[in-house]
Amino acid sequence: MVWAVLGVGGVGKTTYIYRLLGLSLRPRVTLRPGIYRYYYGDYEMDVIDVPGQLAREVALNFSRMWSFYVDLLAYMYDVTDPSSLRAIADIHSALLDAGLKPFRKVILIGNKRDLAEEIGTLIEGDEMAQAIGAGKIYYISALKDPPNELIRPILENL
Repeated sequence: MVWAVLGVGGVGKTTYIYRLLGLSLRPRVTLRPGIYRYYYGDYEMDVIDVPGQLAREVALNFSRMWSFYVDLLAYMYDVTDPSSLRAIADIHSALLDAGLKPFRKVILIGNKRDLAEEIGTLIEGDEMAQAIGAGKIYYISALKDPPNELIRPILENL
């Protein structure tokens, strides 16, 4: 199974992947695409981490680096930042405008739930999930949730 995480810079994509992989490295700005092999039980997965700070840049980098279908595309946004949610529509549109629908299934992940609880504001993504055809939306904290909870959105959508 192959899945990718797309979103603008700073939403926590690399932190999410590192936590799943059990890496204790502190993520920095992703400058190069990364493909990571991940094993969970009987599942063998390849996870794609795409660089880019802006929506069109993310879409362009993904379309350049990956010419095959991915089984699951996980769009990620920061639940404390409405602009990161709006950027999902821009990434999705840029892929479709380029004639690409490189995914079989799509989900939306709202990250930084712990920060949202701390400040008392959570930007919900239900309308965006519907607009991009996401089967489901999940709210996580890539920094604080245990790995078995972080992998749940992926396993539920295999």
